[in-house]
Amino acid sequence: MNYLKSSVSFLVGASLVFALGLFVSVPEAQAYEKNILASQNMTIGTTGENVVVLQGLLQEMGYMNIPNGIPMGYYGSLTRDALAQYQATQNVTPAVGYFGPLTKVAMHKDFSPRGWLSLLGW
Repeated sequence: MNYLKSSVSFLVGASLVFALGLFVSVPEAQAYEKNILASQNMTIGTTGENVVVLQGLLQEMGYMNIPNGIPMGYYGSLTRDALAQYQATQNVTPAVGYFGPLTKVAMHKDFSPRGWLSLLGW
């Protein structure tokens, strides 16, 4: 995995986000929080790059599979259900797919020993 570096490159101007080997289109002028663990809470209807990052992480961990042709960046039932599965494995209760403080703490605990925090620039 020589393409993974010690930090994740977020190239908004170049319209690319590199997160755990996942490439995602980003509108040039759109600013977003690189660290979703320090960003807004998310639920059904949330949109934007923080949702894209969360979806990419859920896909990387095997909890989510967004079908071809479905754009990323909208927090819908697929994201909610995938996050609820992740929450259940991390003993986050209630495991209802709401991305809030309890899930952020669980992700930090889960990602830290994997070395993902530094890969994500957190």
